[in-house]
Amino acid sequence: MTLEWSGWTDDPTLDDFMTPYIHWQKEVIFDGLPEKDGLALEPPLPLSKMAAKLSGKTHQRVALPNFARPGPDEANEEDPLIRLTWMPDPDCAIVGVIDSGIALSHARFRRLDGGTRFLSAWLQGGEWRSDRDLPFGRELFRTEIDQLMFRAVSAGAIDEAQFDREAGVTQFFHARGDRRLENNVTHGTFVADLAAGYDLRHSHEDELRRRLPMIAVGLPPNPSMGASGSSLEFFAAQAIEYIIRRADRIWDACDHPKGGAFPIIINLSYGLEAGPKDGHMLIEQLIRAVNEKADKHGRPIRVILPAGNHNLVQGCAKFEFGETRKQSIDWRVQPEDQTPNFVEIWSDVLTGDAPDGQTHPLGVCLAPQSGPASTATPGQDGQINTLNLDGKAVARIYCRRHDSGEGWHRMAYLLCTAPTRKTDRGTAAPAGRWSIDLESEGDTIGFGYVQSDQSLTYNGDTGLLSYFDDPNYQRYDEWGRIIDTASYPDGEITDVTLPTRRRGSLNAIASLAEARVIGSYRASDGKPSDYSSSGTREAVGDGRTEPTCLLPGEEGPATFGLMAAGARSGTAAFMSGTSFSTALATRAVSQAMLDWIDAGRNGEAPGTRAWFEDRVQDDELNAGWPGKTVSEKAGFGRMLAPSTGRVPRRV
Repeated sequence: MTLEWSGWTDDPTLDDFMTPYIHWQKEVIFDGLPEKDGLALEPPLPLSKMAAKLSGKTHQRVALPNFARPGPDEANEEDPLIRLTWMPDPDCAIVGVIDSGIALSHARFRRLDGGTRFLSAWLQGGEWRSDRDLPFGRELFRTEIDQLMFRAVSAGAIDEAQFDREAGVTQFFHARGDRRLENNVTHGTFVADLAAGYDLRHSHEDELRRRLPMIAVGLPPNPSMGASGSSLEFFAAQAIEYIIRRADRIWDACDHPKGGAFPIIINLSYGLEAGPKDGHMLIEQLIRAVNEKADKHGRPIRVILPAGNHNLVQGCAKFEFGETRKQSIDWRVQPEDQTPNFVEIWSDVLTGDAPDGQTHPLGVCLAPQSGPASTATPGQDGQINTLNLDGKAVARIYCRRHDSGEGWHRMAYLLCTAPTRKTDRGTAAPAGRWSIDLESEGDTIGFGYVQSDQSLTYNGDTGLLSYFDDPNYQRYDEWGRIIDTASYPDGEITDVTLPTRRRGSLNAIASLAEARVIGSYRASDGKPSDYSSSGTREAVGDGRTEPTCLLPGEEGPATFGLMAAGARSGTAAFMSGTSFSTALATRAVSQAMLDWIDAGRNGEAPGTRAWFEDRVQDDELNAGWPGKTVSEKAGFGRMLAPSTGRVPRRV
């Protein structure tokens, strides 16, 4: 059987505002409807101003609860008057946290007088308020947060659950409402505490609390990100621009010296598994543009990202075509999966500007184990290819062009399957082995990445991650130990098989050189965490080949993770991952930024590539770790964690 390519514009349900990810989500989750169960795809939402300028597009369709979207002609384009009960001094640096489930009233984020350190907070999944200049969601300024906290005082303490309800952080009145703060621990609170949380009982931290105010952006829950998480790019771009815009607006409102601005350190502990990984995703272009603009005006902005936790998930492949001109790989899709599954197949760099109708240099075929099979045929930019079962689409291939804007481009296939659990929404895709066959007419290189898979329900586990089922991939050595990218302590590269491998698994939105990218290691002996994603020695396009460095993501082999704040004041929890190593890096940079300000803002501000290299060299020299690392896994090496003010556990 031969699957026929058809044009993107041949489908009347498609438009310029819809990415292939959202189109497939609409087809298999929304049943082609613009709204389902309170989650809406219309109207399309505006891109952030800088993202729109970079992409040449104005809007994008993303799934967002209907109560978070403005109605027709409701958006307010004017800046509201910012009234703050306490104005930050010019010797402050602002810590921006972009995350999910941030407890705004938590004691670790308060000032000594009981007020909040958050200058403002944007709840992107919050109930729409038309009195703000935001395209969706709800915004709270410091004065409003303080008022809501003091209103929630009961028996001399803040009733944080009442505050969450009144502030709209927790939403019980909507079926699609955000209720993550009702859990014992949330990712956003944990990250924010490691990045900028301080104990009110420690008087020596009073100056840090005063000089490191915060701006928060609460990302919407998983259903808005999609099963693939691909809408992260849209929401993160909005969040970065919001933090910078609000920080500058507050500087002006404070009547601080003209031409000045607060230094900003932004922590974004999120990522994607699949993407071009060449430094030219839209979010990466935005971060690069932000850095260039900040450097031009002498104001440091640092964006700190995680390396990712996908080193061992068998989601990264490299295809090298020899004389046979053919490569095949099995893609294992798990049974009872209630979410779609995705794989991206990327070409290597193609020189020159891409012509219209550019053909992918690789032919592709996607087939379930039970058939039907077809020949591997190349697609052109803007084409789609559908596999139907019982009259319903169960798989689709999209072919799209990716332009760098710098005289080179690449081609990509997006391979999608429907959920494998049959529901009333329609026919399920076959579970088990799917074969991906690739064919090349010449010597070329291809890259394959399994995209993230997350639940579309709250606190559920309905998204089951697919993976490349490669018989050459070795998970364990002869002693039953997990095989990492390199052995420890001798530092010998052990990831040598193709096509499935660990190297190249870095966070897809963290491939640009301008961001600081942080991986994890075990604090007790310096061993790189096996889950911490790896780079590769051969850069693709303008992509990076390694993380910047490692910070602790776990304490020891007999103790789980790191300790930080739970969802309520006075509680603590333990979590592990590169998200939290990233937050520690944010803490180190923000504290060093204050020393730079005190020194008259002379010289290069902290958080640069050179600054991390110097810190790592000193820490590697003084720590006395028993083993060595490789650059693909650790970048410059390992950096000691800044103090979080907590009593350490025994490791």
